[in-house]
Amino acid sequence: MKKLFLAISMIAFSFLSAQELSTEHKQMLKYDDAGNFTKLVSKENINTCYRNEENSYSLLALSIKLNSKKVFQKLLDDKADLEKVCDGKTPLMFAAKYGNAEFAKKLLENGAKKGAKTEKGYTALDYAKKYEKSDVIKLLE
Repeated sequence: MKKLFLAISMIAFSFLSAQELSTEHKQMLKYDDAGNFTKLVSKENINTCYRNEENSYSLLALSIKLNSKKVFQKLLDDKADLEKVCDGKTPLMFAAKYGNAEFAKKLLENGAKKGAKTEKGYTALDYAKKYEKSDVIKLLE
């Protein structure tokens, strides 16, 4: 019972503590504009969970979702948290869900843990299988 309460509390806190993503951040990610990165990303916000529609994402997860290669690399270079959980998932889980084997490989090379699990026990490999992302499945098996 305590574990269930703790898990629910963590999810609620994560969602409630998520900030709105600014228009400037959205444009940086959408247009893969690494030039504005230093103006918009700091040590204080690099690992923040941001609300986007009904979900919450870290900047690393959003760069994966939007296939922003330059911003993704800058986040890796600036040591974004590879295990940051937003909306219950790590960046590697988002890479698996969206089928981005290139980003998944870079995350693993930089130390992301492929064995990390959600509250329900799902791993990045489980997401790759669920969404039938064969390239990522091969990488994670």
